Amino acid sequence: MNNMWTRKHLLKSLLALGLLPLSSFAQSKDEAQKEEVLPKKVDVIVIGSGAAGMSAAIAAKDKGARTVVLEKMPIIGGNTLISSGVVNAPDEKNQKLQGIEDSNEWFYKQTLAAGHDKADPVLVKVLTDRSYQTIQWLESIGVKFKKGVFQVYGGLWPRGHYPSVSHGRGYVAALSEQCRAKDIPILTNVQVVGLIKEGSRVIGVEARFKNQLKKFYADKAVIIASGGFSANKALYTKLDPRLEGMTFTGASSATGEMIGIAEKAGAAVSDMEYIQCNLGPDVGYSHRSGYHLDVTRHVLVNIHGKRFVAEDGARDYLRDAVLQQPNKIVYSIVDKNGFQNLSSLFQQAGILGEIEGEHFESNDLAELAKKMKVPPENLVNTIKEYNQAVETKKDPYGREVWMLTQQIETPPFYAARVRMAVHYTMGGIVINEKAQVLSNEREPIKGLYAAGEVTTGVHGSNRVGGNGLLDAFVFGRIAGENAAVGL
Repeated sequence: MNNMWTRKHLLKSLLALGLLPLSSFAQSKDEAQKEEVLPKKVDVIVIGSGAAGMSAAIAAKDKGARTVVLEKMPIIGGNTLISSGVVNAPDEKNQKLQGIEDSNEWFYKQTLAAGHDKADPVLVKVLTDRSYQTIQWLESIGVKFKKGVFQVYGGLWPRGHYPSVSHGRGYVAALSEQCRAKDIPILTNVQVVGLIKEGSRVIGVEARFKNQLKKFYADKAVIIASGGFSANKALYTKLDPRLEGMTFTGASSATGEMIGIAEKAGAAVSDMEYIQCNLGPDVGYSHRSGYHLDVTRHVLVNIHGKRFVAEDGARDYLRDAVLQQPNKIVYSIVDKNGFQNLSSLFQQAGILGEIEGEHFESNDLAELAKKMKVPPENLVNTIKEYNQAVETKKDPYGREVWMLTQQIETPPFYAARVRMAVHYTMGGIVINEKAQVLSNEREPIKGLYAAGEVTTGVHGSNRVGGNGLLDAFVFGRIAGENAAVGL
């Protein structure tokens, strides 16, 4: 495989992994010309072009508001573009076909419990009650989902909906097409540096655009949808010293400066110490393994070739278990069926990881262990014991019965060397159920809204896998609807 690998193929893989710009989301010449004559004053300004930002812009425009989106990067999409794409929602029809019982109430209780009861119950209720209608809305704008539901890593229950187009690309494509169709300008390379206030009301933003500071005014509201700070190594290390030296799984644009800008404008900021980790690449490597995402098809082993955790647990539980392993290094193991079940992007990540020496493949488990540099006997016995657990529906590490469905038995076998990496930040700007930004006195700041990862209160101290995008879509739309009517 290595001998056949060319620079061309490598570039294609980097493109697929979201490490290079996607030309399909670049602006056309006509769009660039449109930017130059954009009026300085609109009804609603949206900061950020990910799921929350574009959902907010569409919702605002549907309510009749003149809307513009400001994006600091040269391409749109943010973390949404390279996300796993999973959106949680109870789905009675599909779940019953799979023998799965679920409800909004159970989703609500589980989300609160997973966040250790530190989330705002009101926000969680809004999130869960609007979950399935969010799936329906996404379908109405052209997003297609795979049949059935499944449990994503850290998702705790099989209610995840996965888009037919791998990862977040399908969402970004559908949302951006809606923006084009509704004549919502998206200005790229625009760095917001401050909020403009008139008395107690936010009336616009100051931004660096084409190497100049410019002021953009909004008649009704500004919506902050700029994402979290998972790429801000200095900040997350300061907040949690355990994370020193960790890489991150998301976009490099997730630096969180809008949290500080909002705070300067009087916004309450809270829960910044709640930082979630996920399995990601070792330091110095660019691949992003996804072998762990389908919980039914993988196991985790340490450098001794032994399991150490129930792989279907909450993400903070998994984080702490991995950080306790020797050298903080673990391996995610799948077989042929598990690998083929991955999205095309994660399959390409596996190829890239093998070239870089962090992924391994073999038709024999003992040989795979040698490539991993773990004791072959241990790995062979571990997989044998796991397959027995699947057969008996009894796992010594406590994996739930419904996650014990797939044995690891069909060659070739694959392993990915991974560490914990910063994945999502739960802290940020405090909002209410209307997506209004609250002051330190917990009163709404007039003309200011926020949605998505830049906010806090929806997840508590731990985010359920599959709830991040749901949060962005739900509260993005709420922010846009309310901003448009000038609440």
